[in-house]
Amino acid sequence: MKAVDSVPTPEAALEALVASSLNQFPTTEERVASVIRTAIASGIFELGEHLSQDRLARLFDVSRMPIRSVLRQLESEGLVELHAHRGATVRSLSLEEISDLYEMRILIETFALRKTVAAIDETQVAELDELAANLGAVAATEGWLEARQKFYRTLYAIGNTPRVVSTIMQFRSEVTRYTTELTDVRSHTHEDLLDRVRLQDPDLAAAWLESHLREVAQALRKQVADRHEEQRQTAATQMPAGQ
Repeated sequence: MKAVDSVPTPEAALEALVASSLNQFPTTEERVASVIRTAIASGIFELGEHLSQDRLARLFDVSRMPIRSVLRQLESEGLVELHAHRGATVRSLSLEEISDLYEMRILIETFALRKTVAAIDETQVAELDELAANLGAVAATEGWLEARQKFYRTLYAIGNTPRVVSTIMQFRSEVTRYTTELTDVRSHTHEDLLDRVRLQDPDLAAAWLESHLREVAQALRKQVADRHEEQRQTAATQMPAGQ
C-alpha cells in the first residue's frame, strides 16, 4: 500500500517557519514581522485567531517587547486587530471592506501599471522574466509568497514612487490571506500580465488588470459570503433547544 504523506499541523508548520527564518533578517523585529505575515497569508494563523504574545515570545525566544512592537506594526498594515482586553487577533474582512479594497486596488494599480508600461526598458523586462521564472520554480513551497511579492514590488517600482509601491503592497497584503485560498500556485496570472506589459500599450495592460481584479473581487465576495453562511448554520445547530 502506498504511504500517504502526512500534513503538518499548524503548530508544526509555524515552528518550521520560525526555524527557517533564523539568520535571515538584520533585526529581530523584521524576522518576527515576516514570519507572522507569512503565517497569516498561508493560513497557519486562521482568520480571527488569537495571537498570544507569550506564545510568540516563546516561539522566537525573545521578550514580549519586540512582539508588541510587531503586532502594532501589523495592525497598521491591516493584518491584525488589537483589542483592549482580548489582545491581538488576525483581522478578517467584511464584504464591504473587500469591495472597497478592490475598488482602491483597481484605481491605484491601473494608475501605476500605466506608468510602468510607459517607463519600462528591455533590461527591466528581462529582470521581470527572471522573477516570473523563479515564481514558477518555487510553486507550492514556502518561498512562493515571498517570490510573488517580489515580482509585483519590482514591477510597480518601475516608473512609480516608493509611496505608490508601498500603498499597493499594503493593499495586496490585506487580501493575500483570502486570495491564497483562490490562487492556484501553478497559475500564470503574472505571466499573462507581463505579456501585456511587453506590448508597451498602457491602456491595454490597465484594461486587462482591471478585468482581472474585478473577477477576483467577485470570487472573494462569494468566498466570504459562503463562509459567513457556514458559520451562521454552525451556530444555529449548536444553539440549545428552545432558544
